[in-house]
Amino acid sequence: MRFRLLLAACVLLAACDIQINPGAAPVSPTSPGGVTVTNTNTNTNTSSSDRSDTGPASNSGGTGDPTAPAAGVLPLPAYGESVVLAYGAAHPDLVLHSCQLTDGEAAWRFLDQVIARLKARDNDLRWGYLCKDASCSLVARDVVAYRAGSSDSGIWIVDVLGNHCPGPTDSPTMVRWGVLPFETVRRWIGVRP
Repeated sequence: MRFRLLLAACVLLAACDIQINPGAAPVSPTSPGGVTVTNTNTNTNTSSSDRSDTGPASNSGGTGDPTAPAAGVLPLPAYGESVVLAYGAAHPDLVLHSCQLTDGEAAWRFLDQVIARLKARDNDLRWGYLCKDASCSLVARDVVAYRAGSSDSGIWIVDVLGNHCPGPTDSPTMVRWGVLPFETVRRWIGVRP
């Protein structure tokens, strides 16, 4: 029974580093008779039912810290989180209707305006969209990208809408700042196609 509960907890935590030996008696290094579980997963997700469309990262900077820049790239600007959270707080109606699958073209208003405000801050035109295909004709619907190098690849990806496009029993979409590891392969585009 403990094994099943631990396995269910791992699934909910979305990938934790736990070694399980079902034949061994539980041992704790700090308390006799108890079990200590340590989650070594770095997770900036604030929603357990997040539906981000970023997909798996294909190649990170390898530092283990998702907020640490890879060698030779610009760091993610510190003002980004406050700009996104402030805009979301001022426009809850746009957050509520940000699902392109249900609200159509009008749903892009939130992400388009967030990117416009990020670009306006310090006139930083490196903010844009994460490409989802090789031609950049499709972009992610709930993330922003920051071009950290001199080409269209080498980007920071930040999930700004948690639980995007929720189901009928899910909690509503929320504004968040979920920094993903630095990405060296995926592409960025400054203007939505």
